[in-house]
Amino acid sequence: MTFYENIKENLTTQIYELEALQSVYPEELIVADHGIVADINHFIEFPQEELPQRLEYVIKISENEAIIELQVCLPTNYPQEKPEVYARTSMLDRMQQLLLNEALASFLNENEQGEPCIYSLISWLQDNIEKYLKNSNMNKEKTNEYKKKEHEQGDKLIFTRYWIYSHHIYNKLKRKDIANLAKEYCLTGFCLPGKPGIICIEGTDTNCELWWQKVKVMNWHRILIKLIEDEILDNEKNINTMRKYPNFQEVSFPSSDRHNDMGQLLTYLTEHQSQHVFNDIFGIKGKFTH
Repeated sequence: MTFYENIKENLTTQIYELEALQSVYPEELIVADHGIVADINHFIEFPQEELPQRLEYVIKISENEAIIELQVCLPTNYPQEKPEVYARTSMLDRMQQLLLNEALASFLNENEQGEPCIYSLISWLQDNIEKYLKNSNMNKEKTNEYKKKEHEQGDKLIFTRYWIYSHHIYNKLKRKDIANLAKEYCLTGFCLPGKPGIICIEGTDTNCELWWQKVKVMNWHRILIKLIEDEILDNEKNINTMRKYPNFQEVSFPSSDRHNDMGQLLTYLTEHQSQHVFNDIFGIKGKFTH
């Protein structure tokens, strides 16, 4: 099978699955851009060099008085490649929504690759959302106490800095999403792609957590927060004065063995008054080579 025949077969499967879902969820399924659907159908009929953009849609699922939105983005090679999915609902607190998406990603990875799986993801959400709603309700009192405390403090902002370690960061689309989400949530910092991959984001605690929820559920070999630094902002401090990085950018410190040069990274961290985190990230004290 040629490259274009393979793409045509995958896109045909995507359209068949979309039509089947639309028959079950005629009002609940919302396609982000119908022009892309038209482009996919045109490509199926007349394969050409320019591939259509990725198909994206949202399915609103009603379960136990909650409306769950399943956001779906299909790579061109889906179903041979895993879809990008994210579930959200206003009925869950941030932690339970994070746990829900972690479990959803785990279930997705267990599905047989090469077969359409969106309906299976919907069924999984319907079967499992109740326990996350229950846990969220159990935390309601604690959340209200936290909000009360915030109010007593004069609704002060909390400035936060996340230090994140990944086994590797190579995928260009993933790197683009990381940067775009940082801009969307007014976060600064940097992303060091390669092996290992390091990400620093800084901004309000709410925006950092929202960014993390979306990034964490991407397909990763391994990714985790190594350190969180935060400080309550009082009336004399502006959030921008707390930033150690003026914007969010991608940096590069390659070495000859295809791994990142940790010496160059330590120098970069030192230039931004962040050398103290080297030990937290790697478990060793950074030393400059002379």
